[in-house]
Amino acid sequence: MAKRKLSKQQQRRIASQQKNKIKDENLQLDESSTITARVISHHGRQLFAETENLERIKCKIRQNLGDIACGDYVLIQQAQDITGEAQNVVVAVKERTNLLVKTGFAGATKPVAANIGQLVIVTAIKPKPNPYLIDRYLTAAENLPARALIVINKVDLIDHETKQIVDDLTNLYQDIGYRVISSSMKQDLGLNELSAALSDTTSILVGLSGVGKSSIVKAILPKEEIKIGETSEATGEGKHTTTVSALYHLKDNGIIIDSPGVRDFTPINASQDEITHGFIDVRKFNGACKFTNCSHHNEPGCAMKQAVDEGHLNGQRFNNYLRLVDEFNEQ
Repeated sequence: MAKRKLSKQQQRRIASQQKNKIKDENLQLDESSTITARVISHHGRQLFAETENLERIKCKIRQNLGDIACGDYVLIQQAQDITGEAQNVVVAVKERTNLLVKTGFAGATKPVAANIGQLVIVTAIKPKPNPYLIDRYLTAAENLPARALIVINKVDLIDHETKQIVDDLTNLYQDIGYRVISSSMKQDLGLNELSAALSDTTSILVGLSGVGKSSIVKAILPKEEIKIGETSEATGEGKHTTTVSALYHLKDNGIIIDSPGVRDFTPINASQDEITHGFIDVRKFNGACKFTNCSHHNEPGCAMKQAVDEGHLNGQRFNNYLRLVDEFNEQ
C-alpha cells in the first residue's frame, strides 16, 4: 500500500516539533532554580503555569514527560538554549491525586484536568439535557474520586415542557444524593449558591458545548477575559468557545477549571466493577443476585431488576448502567 502523502499543515507541525526537540537537547538547565508551579493552560509543547506567588509564567516542556494536564503540579527550571535565550522549562510532573481523561481521536486517551476535588456537570434547557451523558460524567466523578455537582443552566428559557424535564432531573439526582442547582446567568439565578459550592476546592466544569460553562465562569469572574459562544440554530448545540482547559482563582480558596465543550463523553473504565462503582444507587444491589455471573438482563433472581420493579432503583438510571456496561463489553 502506498504511503499517504502528508498535508502541508502536517509537514509544518512535524517540522516544528523536530525543531523544539533539537532545542531541548541543547538546553542548559539550572537545577538550583527549581520551583513548583501549577499548570493553568496547556498549548501543544508550551504551557502557562502559576507559581506559589500567583505569578504566571510561560514554559517549554522537556521531552518524554508524558501527558500534562491543566491542574497538574510541575517542577520548573530556568534554562538557556544555544543562542543564550533564557526560558522556563518543565522538567517533571508531580504525583497526582487524580486525572480526568476522555477518549480522543481514534480512541486515544486524552487528559482533561488533574488534581480535581469536584466535577461540576453543567447541562441546560438548550441544548436539551442528556441524562445518559450526565450519568457517564457521574461515573467518572465517582471513580476519580471527586464530589459531583449537577447544574441545570439557562432556566430563563424554561416552558411547560422543559419545566417537567427540569423537575424530573432534579428529583432523580437529589433522591440519589447529588446536589442539583438551577441557574440562569441572564437572570442572575443560582449564582450565589453556585459560587459557594465552588469554594475551598478545585472544580472542573464539564458538559456539552453551548450549555453555558464559560458564561458561568464569566459571571463569577467578570474581570477575566473569557470568550462566550453562541448556540448553533441548526443543531441546538454550542460552538466550541473554549479550546483548551483553563484554570481560574475564585474567592474563598476556590479554583475552577473551564474545560472544552464536548459532543460526547465516555468514561475510560478499566473494568465492569468500575462502572458499577460509578452508579452509587446501582452498586447497593451489586452481589445480591441469585447468580454470581448475573448480567442483569434476563436472569431470574436479579436483585437489580427486582429493585427497579419495586421502585427502589430508577429504571432510567438502571438502563443507562446496562448501556454503559454493554458498550464496555463491546470494546
